[in-house]
Amino acid sequence: MGTIRDRGLIKWQAALSMPKYKALNKKIGEVDYFLNKKPILDEYQVEEFDNNIHYAMEYHLPIRFSLHNKGNPHELYGHCVYIHPITKELRIQKKDRSFVKIRFGEVISVIVED
Repeated sequence: MGTIRDRGLIKWQAALSMPKYKALNKKIGEVDYFLNKKPILDEYQVEEFDNNIHYAMEYHLPIRFSLHNKGNPHELYGHCVYIHPITKELRIQKKDRSFVKIRFGEVISVIVED
């Protein structure tokens, strides 16, 4: 009597090496379901952020920014030193006197600390 010879994964290897299946597997691997989507801000919220930043700059008050950078929200605390009007970048001075540049499009919320 003959023995059954199961080849395991070798029998599926030819089907998985087709270009369309490789592209599909690559596309599935690129999607990260755990990233948070950036909330949609209306123009009134953006204007309020702008007013809060200008107020804090005028009276040299610390600001707490909530930023959305590539799906990962994080907070930044410091003083806004400079606003570049053309590139829409903010220069923030942190507590340790280092500077960080952030784009205004990354900002989710602005809280002025009194």
